[in-house]
Amino acid sequence: MGDDDDIFAQFSGSGSRGGSGGRSKFRESGGGRRRAPTPEVTTVEKPLPLSLEELFNGVHKKMKIKRKTYDDGSGKRKVEDKILDMDILPGYKAGTKIKFKGVGDQEEGGTQDLHFIVQEKPHDIFKREDDNLRMYVDLDLKEALTGWTRTIPTIDGKKFTLSKGGPTGPGFTETYPHQGMPNSKKSKQRGDMIVEVRVKFPTSLTLAQKTHLKEIL
Repeated sequence: MGDDDDIFAQFSGSGSRGGSGGRSKFRESGGGRRRAPTPEVTTVEKPLPLSLEELFNGVHKKMKIKRKTYDDGSGKRKVEDKILDMDILPGYKAGTKIKFKGVGDQEEGGTQDLHFIVQEKPHDIFKREDDNLRMYVDLDLKEALTGWTRTIPTIDGKKFTLSKGGPTGPGFTETYPHQGMPNSKKSKQRGDMIVEVRVKFPTSLTLAQKTHLKEIL
């Protein structure tokens, strides 16, 4: 990962933490010295964009991060690379957190935790709704009135033929059970795939077209 992907860059300032060499701080109080409160260790959150196919099938990811630690000999700050392995289970949803404890920058109070937060990339065909998948079929007015046929793909590569011979109104839906996303907690359970029709109406009609439609409708 380049500089833009340095997860901990925003916390790597060269302030008192780097200058302390990891030693505890003290402050004067009433003529004596007592230890200042140890700051809480922070948690760094990083987005993890994944495709719908990756979230359907599951995927193993390796992420390279840069972390700042203290050199044991000199006490000075140093930067090292670390590889994190993670398994994305089938059915993970946007907002799912993959947590790593103590893998980030070394601070005075300990070492930062890192959370990767799943983000779903937009898909060309499907829109996810919980464990269901919704897709749209666009019809022109002629198809909506006289009939139509479409080949419907699924997220796992199957194909169905969907057709309707009579008039089809906007919002008509056809549901395919168990063709949606898997449930990450119940591996044998899947949502449905919902196909919704959208009708594209003409923006204008000629007088002859209007007359003809009135005669046949």
